[in-house]
Amino acid sequence: MNIHFWTKIKAITPSLIQSTVMGSMLFVGQISGINANEYNFEQLNNDQITSNYGITPQFVESIAKFGFDQLSHGELIAFKEHNINASYIEEIQKIGLSNMNAGELIGFSAHDIDAKYVEEIRKLGFSNINAGEVIAFKAQEVDPKYIAEIKALGFDSISLGEMIAFDEHNIDTIKVNEVYQLGFTNINAGEMLAFSILDINQKFVNKMQSLGLTEINKNEILRLKQYKVDQAAINTIKHYGLYNQQANRVIALAILKLDDSLIREVKALDIDNYLMVDFLASRTGKKYNSYHDVEMDEALANVVSTIHRLEI
Repeated sequence: MNIHFWTKIKAITPSLIQSTVMGSMLFVGQISGINANEYNFEQLNNDQITSNYGITPQFVESIAKFGFDQLSHGELIAFKEHNINASYIEEIQKIGLSNMNAGELIGFSAHDIDAKYVEEIRKLGFSNINAGEVIAFKAQEVDPKYIAEIKALGFDSISLGEMIAFDEHNIDTIKVNEVYQLGFTNINAGEMLAFSILDINQKFVNKMQSLGLTEINKNEILRLKQYKVDQAAINTIKHYGLYNQQANRVIALAILKLDDSLIREVKALDIDNYLMVDFLASRTGKKYNSYHDVEMDEALANVVSTIHRLEI
């Protein structure tokens, strides 16, 4: 069963839309075993499962007592191959990782993860952890010295998932100092990940400043990169008479995809009775909930109001 374990990059920053970053997945490990679908185990009957793989009704009943009473044939075979029995399940459940599913249990066995290993992770300062993160941590082989280095940089509250992502993206003292030198020093682990993922560097900051965007905070610099703001975008904004050298206005117009159709659609709005979430969905083709922070929500509302008042 080829089971891929992933960990979400959590709490990146409100500046990044969830569908692009919060929903982005970091590959952290793979467990090789039996692919139930590939071998079509579900076509086997109970007698074949028993005779070919030694899975008896007693075995099924023993693991069902621990909550694994709805396993597929493929999962049952994987349990048997990885020596996962009632006593093993009981031992793992005592670790205190709640709601472990069959795939995670197989992952623990395949990676030789036991209570001692989980306790070692907790001693590193990660108390609020889940099974997927533990498997990812083992697969990624994060060095304890690296953890100490990152925490010494001020990321004391970094989660285990974020630490794995830091390691995957090669974030170290040099990378962190590069971001600090850009003038962005008050950032958390999720935001540092966003800076790394979007490759925010001095060249990009200089480019934004050359466009007249000189007063830029950490959220704005990330959004400017995410929405690919460049000279052409600024020229378009100037063409419609909407440029005011404010980064949030530029970003809002980039989100709304400024063109003649935007002007027409805003002009047609009942400005006192529209929902921004619906208007964003109509402009972008995506359904948004609360992916923008209050500052961005205000910028979007202000730019719609400004366009509605335009004399064109």
